[in-house]
Amino acid sequence: MGLFGTRKPRQSTGYSVINDRLSIRGELDTDGTVRVDGRVEGPSHRAGTLIVGTGGSVVGDIEARDVVVAGTIHGNVHAAGRIQIESGALVLGEIRANSMVLLEGATIHGQVSIGATPPAAVSLPTGTARRLELSALTANQSAPAARRV
Repeated sequence: MGLFGTRKPRQSTGYSVINDRLSIRGELDTDGTVRVDGRVEGPSHRAGTLIVGTGGSVVGDIEARDVVVAGTIHGNVHAAGRIQIESGALVLGEIRANSMVLLEGATIHGQVSIGATPPAAVSLPTGTARRLELSALTANQSAPAARRV
């Protein structure tokens, strides 16, 4: 490779663990997989795959291919692939992802946008925005009548 040649992409074979006894202040930046069982705090974090374990906490914006949340995220999340939010997990911030799995008992406080992002040149028709309210029901509860808001 020459001085101004193209850089070879890094392999995404790494797997890092931030255990429950570790707290990090700063930014994560990897193409590999990171599992957070402790606490990570910083303005932004980037990973190939980010897993936030049950006792884990991430503060700051996240950009990753895939995200699995069983703990807490306080920041915006952009998953180019999929985000999975487990029962008992908490996400405080905007979520943008191509696909999402949301399990009963998970909590999201923020705007959620799922699916391919429309090109900037395409404008959505005015007056088509709708708000959707979701709530999980237990097995013994009956569903209320649907209403459009």
